[in-house]
Amino acid sequence: MKHRDEFSLLQDIAAGNTTAFKVVYEHYGPPVCSFIRKYLRSEELSDDICQNVFIKIWEQREQLSGVSEFGAWAFTIAKRQCIDFLKKASREQSAMSMILSAYQADASPSENMLYTREYLQFIEGVLNRMPPRTVEVFRLCRQQFKTYDEAAEELGITRDAIKKHMVRSMRILKDSAEKELGVSFTLLFILLNTWE
Repeated sequence: MKHRDEFSLLQDIAAGNTTAFKVVYEHYGPPVCSFIRKYLRSEELSDDICQNVFIKIWEQREQLSGVSEFGAWAFTIAKRQCIDFLKKASREQSAMSMILSAYQADASPSENMLYTREYLQFIEGVLNRMPPRTVEVFRLCRQQFKTYDEAAEELGITRDAIKKHMVRSMRILKDSAEKELGVSFTLLFILLNTWE
């Protein structure tokens, strides 16, 4: 998209022109969504966050008349949305579970293999310090992708016991990341996903 055309479209969007917004969305939507996917490693979550980014852009459309580099502006909003989501996910077990599952499913040889290996070694080291039953539950639920009910049946314990072990393991991982690496567990995900 030529700079002059983009400038004109942004002026139209700032004035409330939905047709101009659609043109910009169709041009920038795919790369923004791809950018978000690098952070979250989940197509479903990325699509949702991408929609939120463009909703936010539409809500702030009056500011577009002063934006000279729309791409940079859109990617900044996308990054903030990812960080906000990851902060929220670090407090919500179900969201963090989706991220962990998506990350493990996406793991493959790449340029960041060294970082991935170090990160996984860190997690293994922390797991080795946990009670054996907690580790067993973590491996069933996060590495073998079993549901809480399936893990409970396999281990002969209640679903509530599985949930308590998972909450404990996530808390230990979070505390260890903060104490040993000096970063939040959320930041680890952000850093790991920007190394690609």
